[in-house]
Amino acid sequence: MSFRHAQSVACIIALAALVNPADSQPQIVAGQSISLESAQKRQAIAELAALLRARYAVAATAEKAATHLERQLAAGTYDSIATAGSFASAITADLRRVTGDRHLDFGVVTRPAATTAVRSPDAERTARLVEIRRGNYGLPRTEVLPGNVGYLEVRRFQSPDLAGDTISAAVQFLANADAVIIDLRNCHGGSPYAMPIFAGYFVASPVHLFDMEFRGDDYTDHYWTSPWLPGKRLAGVPLYILTSPYTFSGAEGLAYRFQILKRATIIGETTAGGANAGGLLDVAPFFRIWMPMGRPVDRDTSGNWEGTGVTPDIRVAASDALAIAHGEALKALRAKAVTEEEKRAIDWALTCAAARHHPPTLSQRDHERLAGSYGEGRVWFEGGQLRFQFGTDTPYLLTAISATLFTADTDDPIRLEFLEGDMLIFTDEDGVPHQLRRSN
Repeated sequence: MSFRHAQSVACIIALAALVNPADSQPQIVAGQSISLESAQKRQAIAELAALLRARYAVAATAEKAATHLERQLAAGTYDSIATAGSFASAITADLRRVTGDRHLDFGVVTRPAATTAVRSPDAERTARLVEIRRGNYGLPRTEVLPGNVGYLEVRRFQSPDLAGDTISAAVQFLANADAVIIDLRNCHGGSPYAMPIFAGYFVASPVHLFDMEFRGDDYTDHYWTSPWLPGKRLAGVPLYILTSPYTFSGAEGLAYRFQILKRATIIGETTAGGANAGGLLDVAPFFRIWMPMGRPVDRDTSGNWEGTGVTPDIRVAASDALAIAHGEALKALRAKAVTEEEKRAIDWALTCAAARHHPPTLSQRDHERLAGSYGEGRVWFEGGQLRFQFGTDTPYLLTAISATLFTADTDDPIRLEFLEGDMLIFTDEDGVPHQLRRSN
């Protein structure tokens, strides 16, 4: 591929991907067995330096990186490297060290062995589409947590032509939630064209997200939330976004913009810090680089999250972020509650949420100690779960909140509290407590 052709192709790829390079460069491999001559190293450095200066997203950083590679070559730093794979690894390390850009990835393009079955481009695309579908288009989990708090896990922002219906369905599933948690802890980014749709469901009217500036092409792409979307928007509900050091690229962009807009509370750990978008470029004689060529710019800050990541509003270990966000959401809802009944319901949801995220450890013997007859009720242990029947009513399957407090996972406020002195307080489906004494 010529340098000019590579430039035009890269622009197209860059427009399509604010992504993790691992998803878009399967051709880059270790290539440890390919021997490398000095002339080939010089050729690769010369072309790579030219590409950096012409196309890398930030001009000053591009010059710094290109100059560093040239000086390393002149100083003989790469002289002892004998294979293409080792050379590529050294170049990637140097580029990331100088730029701090984790999107940069330099590797070897190799041809499959003669004995290796090669799939056609159509077969490759079909296999990739199957993989994406099996991951439910990047949205593996949607749930309503105790207290009517919606939860949506995002692992990938897939292209809207593939994921648009699934995004809409996931949001509509949470349409009646009083607060929503978006989990980006295991999200490495994805298509920027999914963002106007996804983010649009959480704002009332079109909002500017970012401008993507492509330095080498003197071109800027503007991203706004979609003005029309099918179904209900969740523009007014309290919103919480979970982050981790794995949260990367476009996933960081959503957290960054919604934090600035004060649309969401960010909870977890600081994100990875990869903002720039890019694509694949061939580098002679047999290398390829994933190079960021587009720079997202936020209109309010005139910057982005490159190199710094997004700092959460509430810093906690990523593993604790969901529990903290759930609690914060319920506390905010309780503060707005008007009636005592609403407050009591949220207090109970807080109790259930704490047990859900940090469940008590009870043995079979702990459960069996509670079994017995209590007035009109009967408690027994079966199938690994405590069960309760009141009179001739349908039995309830109980979940432990603590060693002495249990609830039924139903829409009714069923709960059992075992007290000292062989007493049991059973709260029925109408919220009426029954005091029952153990008879055996």
